[in-house]
Amino acid sequence: MSKKLFDLLLDDSFIRFLKGEASPDESARWNSWVQEDRKQADFTKKARKLIEEGFQNLPRPDKKKEMQRLMGRIESVQQLKPKSLSPVRKRRNNIIWATLAAAAGILLVVGFLGWDYFYQEDSSNTGSIEQITYRTITTEYGERKTFRYSDGSNIILNAGSELRLPQNVAGNHTFEVWLKGEALFNIDRRSAPETRNFIVHTPDSDISVLGTLFAVNTNDGQTRVVLESGRLSFNVRDSLNNKNLNYEMVPGELALFSYQFHEIRVKKVNPQVYLSWAGDSLILDQTPFSDLIERIEFTYGLKVVVEDKTLLNEKLTGSFGNLELKFLLEGLAKTLDVSIQKTDSTIYIKSNEPTVHN
Repeated sequence: MSKKLFDLLLDDSFIRFLKGEASPDESARWNSWVQEDRKQADFTKKARKLIEEGFQNLPRPDKKKEMQRLMGRIESVQQLKPKSLSPVRKRRNNIIWATLAAAAGILLVVGFLGWDYFYQEDSSNTGSIEQITYRTITTEYGERKTFRYSDGSNIILNAGSELRLPQNVAGNHTFEVWLKGEALFNIDRRSAPETRNFIVHTPDSDISVLGTLFAVNTNDGQTRVVLESGRLSFNVRDSLNNKNLNYEMVPGELALFSYQFHEIRVKKVNPQVYLSWAGDSLILDQTPFSDLIERIEFTYGLKVVVEDKTLLNEKLTGSFGNLELKFLLEGLAKTLDVSIQKTDSTIYIKSNEPTVHN
């Protein structure tokens, strides 16, 4: 029995589908999966035959233990804490930034490739060429998905994003993904073949990974890369000058580039500010309020209207331990001494009137 067929038979949902006991949603999902690829249809036929012959479903892996393993791989992100971050004081009212301590569960939505990892079926012909199959994953606003591969690497896709990625990581194939939006990559090269390359494609560049922890964001018509550890290099396509720009990053750098710049802009940053979202927290380090607004709009798909434009230049330092929108807005209201109203599609922020003492 192939490894992939074995894994399928560990899936309770798939077993219900084979037996005709699945819910309408489950049936629709599996029917769609079967139609995506001829090999998947063949696997389904083999699995159904085994079920008809009396195959007994094996115990599923302990997902609690698997989650602990996954969390260990991204522990460096989830436990990010601000280093020597000073409180922010409002110029008008001397309000001190209060770190929100409300604890929240990790909002890691495990995608289809998460626990029920699918391997390429072993070929009976030793001379055949192994092929890689891809699928495209999207996230809704306020949603996050995590994917873990057998070589120890994992990817966290942030809200409102799209990622095309391989279903299997086998042999010496180049591991390539295509990103629109924002994602965090934790790539473990220790267990991967030396000949395997990992490449992240964005509309502006090709990023080659050399074993590393980093985040990529392609919003606003440009690509932003922040490196926390390890090494990576990238190739930027400069169509205006008909040449490629190359740069190798070091930890603690932010690189920004797009077709419009025709250059690579690099600066030193606190990587925690750009990676902390993957651990369901938000760290600010002299972060302009305007940057935080962009983060809110991108993550929740809402438009933010600020009445007092001077607020946009406020610098915030501290952390939010809960990214649920309700708590985030409550923290901002206290920090900036503003009133915040939310409708279905818009957040309105208005400065409070100063108190007059007689």
